[in-house]
Amino acid sequence: VDEAIVELLEADGRLTHREIARAIGLSRSTAATRVQRLLSSGQVVIRGAVHPAVLGRGALAHVSVSVHGPAAPVAAELARRDDVPFLSLTGGPHALVAEIRSASAGDVDAAVSELRSLPGVSGVDTLIYVEVMRDVIGPVGTVRTEVDDTDRALLAALQDDGRASYVDLAAKVGLSAAGARRRVVRLLDARVVRVGAVVRHSGQDRQSALGFGIRLAGGHEDVVAALASMPSVIFVARTLGRFDLLATMRAFSAAQLVGMLDVVRALPDVRALESWTHLDVVKESY
Repeated sequence: VDEAIVELLEADGRLTHREIARAIGLSRSTAATRVQRLLSSGQVVIRGAVHPAVLGRGALAHVSVSVHGPAAPVAAELARRDDVPFLSLTGGPHALVAEIRSASAGDVDAAVSELRSLPGVSGVDTLIYVEVMRDVIGPVGTVRTEVDDTDRALLAALQDDGRASYVDLAAKVGLSAAGARRRVVRLLDARVVRVGAVVRHSGQDRQSALGFGIRLAGGHEDVVAALASMPSVIFVARTLGRFDLLATMRAFSAAQLVGMLDVVRALPDVRALESWTHLDVVKESY
């Protein structure tokens, strides 16, 4: 039942307890109790994820970092950076992976140079995102909506608490509850922000997360469509670099991950696949 609730909240983190109860077949009070328990445990966090372009950070990159010596101090230094929203200690060819979100390709280049100069870093392997097709909870695609200061205040409040009531949101930005609701609905419809559940992958939720890169033999369309049809795949992007596609999947057992990777390997146009395990997600801030 908890898994069903999390799946609903991943799709829409602002679903009411009544809507969740109706979808799963629970009483409203039972649904409310279970949602509160999940949120209180820290296993599930509801966040508003703002489109990177709206934040002035439309240049995205994935970096894999090799280290000599312990990886934890390097991860701690990276976690302090505002342009790094995601950081994970990994098992695989690299000690850790991170995502950089900056204003321009030049800013990404400067950030990578700074990463290379950190004590303990042996090398940085960079992938530039061409297009993000599926994000963990973030909106994808092109944004054509202008936002004002009140919108930005609402977005900041949703980033802090994606399930904040319209009354609470209104109090923070100086609007009526109805006015706050109208603006939030407009921002959601325009894909400026998406509110959903972020499931922690550090072992608390019994799930394992696996990142993998794909080299293609042909076009990307069929492979992307196949990946997007898999509920376990929570991130898909086209990239420039050593991989043509970058993805993340999660499952409740190693056997499930092995089976899903073989499904991906069997897809036409998949020439090679390299994977790494997310052992400890140090930072996940969207």
